[in-house]
Amino acid sequence: MKKVSENAHKFLCALPIAGLVLLTLAMAALWAVALAYAIGVYIAWDSAMAFLTLFGLSFIGAGLCLISLRGLGSYLSKVWFDRFPDAPGAALFARVIPSDDDEGAVPAARFSEGASDDNVPAEEANKQEKKPVSVKTILKNAKNENGSVIFKPKYLTMQNVAYVLLVLAVVFVVASAALGSLDADKWVDARSDYLLSRGWYAESEPILPSFPVVEVEAIELDVPDRKIVIRYDASATMVTVSCYDLYPGEYNISRSDTGTDRYIVSITRTPEPAHDADIDKMLDLCFQPNRIEKQVIVTIPEAYRDSVEIITDQRVIYAKD
Repeated sequence: MKKVSENAHKFLCALPIAGLVLLTLAMAALWAVALAYAIGVYIAWDSAMAFLTLFGLSFIGAGLCLISLRGLGSYLSKVWFDRFPDAPGAALFARVIPSDDDEGAVPAARFSEGASDDNVPAEEANKQEKKPVSVKTILKNAKNENGSVIFKPKYLTMQNVAYVLLVLAVVFVVASAALGSLDADKWVDARSDYLLSRGWYAESEPILPSFPVVEVEAIELDVPDRKIVIRYDASATMVTVSCYDLYPGEYNISRSDTGTDRYIVSITRTPEPAHDADIDKMLDLCFQPNRIEKQVIVTIPEAYRDSVEIITDQRVIYAKD
């Protein structure tokens, strides 16, 4: 039972380590991905606003990565290995107090208060007698041999570097905001030339054709990678089709005669313009539709629910009233 309790205690103490490791990896990934996208966006869009936004985001990831890494090291040295000194890797976090020369470094635990001299080897004991141990500068009193330690502050530390990175990130983000990163239209303008050069619209174009319901016999849909939504509306008087063109001629909407007074409305989606270059694959989100653009919505008057046939091999979603 005691062993189970010890294992449970060790497991609970290990949870913060797992959390800090995951946080460090996540921030490192944010740093790398944001930096790569900052460079890619600047090459493709030639936009300082977009570059500064992503570059600042990469600095945020770098700063938080260093902070979480420092927190991990501090937790391991002050908590984990303090409670479990026999755990693997404890030697990497053992504190060493340097002497006047590099060869005289000895573990700090041997100089803690109350430590027994019996456990100190003879050679180290002689070194202790001959050379005073110091961290920075020890001013020794010749009479009582009491030591005073003067610590010189360290400025180039992991924590300070992390703070500098976060400050730089704020500077970059503020600069991007000054260039208009908070305005959605600025982002459309930034990517406009890039998308137009690939044969795509910088901003999707809505299309909303309508047909007299008494003339429509059926609606045939062939729209790969799009959701088909059928709505029956009691207040509607026309058959309407609602969709968005992401590139010129994305949807081809036509009518075909049936030999009667009624016709079939055909809606087909044409192939996308090529966007298979390396930079295009990296910026693939620019070519992806949002939730609304991904739908083709057909509205039919409620009274003609059974009169207008839906012809398609795709899954159809019927909207609720």
